[in-house]
Amino acid sequence: MKHTLILLLATAAVAAGGCSKNETSPENDGYGTLHIAVASDAKISTRSEIEASAQVPSGEEFALTMTGTDYEQSWSTLAEFNASQTLFASGSYTATVTFGDPKAEGAGKPFYRGSKTVGIIARQSVEESIPAQIANSQVLVTSTEAFRQYFHDATFTVTTTAGNQFTFTPGDGTPDEAVFVEAGTRLTLTGKAMLQSQTGTAFDRAYTFPEQTLEQTVARTRHTFCFDARDNGSATVTINLYDEYLDERTFDIELNENAQKEDPNA
Repeated sequence: MKHTLILLLATAAVAAGGCSKNETSPENDGYGTLHIAVASDAKISTRSEIEASAQVPSGEEFALTMTGTDYEQSWSTLAEFNASQTLFASGSYTATVTFGDPKAEGAGKPFYRGSKTVGIIARQSVEESIPAQIANSQVLVTSTEAFRQYFHDATFTVTTTAGNQFTFTPGDGTPDEAVFVEAGTRLTLTGKAMLQSQTGTAFDRAYTFPEQTLEQTVARTRHTFCFDARDNGSATVTINLYDEYLDERTFDIELNENAQKEDPNA
């Protein structure tokens, strides 16, 4: 897996398990300092792992929270933290880095998070690299070529638990962009399309697809609603939850020109 490693101190040598150097100032007795770098990973799980976002933040853009026994303090950026050279009492701490808003939803809104236990040593400066991964989810609606032989002008809307709505138009010639949604929440999918004959001739009959739900989104996962039409008398919708699981839902659709028409404006 490819990682992008961002070091905030160009002159610092960082080892896999962290390294340290002596600080001999007597006022630092019993206390040590910490410098942190972040290794950002923009990949997300689908049927094959892909880059979920072109937005890979630099290490210094991450916010930091340090927690320990009777201790908690936050910094808005790692650049601010590393410049402060804050003194910590020797002991074990949890360093958590974040970038973005976990509840923000929409295209180009990744949320990154990473956490690591670090040990502070008296009169030493410890350097650590914390891996950070995408921690929210994505949703996308697509269709197969077989589906597009029977349907045209398809429009689908995904509604999130927060009430945000995102529209997808698979098959209109412009690929839709997956949107980020909050992890651990419910998605509802609705949609309509116009039916056409097997020869591609439109016969102006609107079809409303049965509402579909995904009960819980999974962090660092792209959930794809993929519409397919496998038989002359039915269509299927498949939902790729993650690599190990495929949820397939089938419902009958009358695909002949003699079927009763729906009002296209309904």
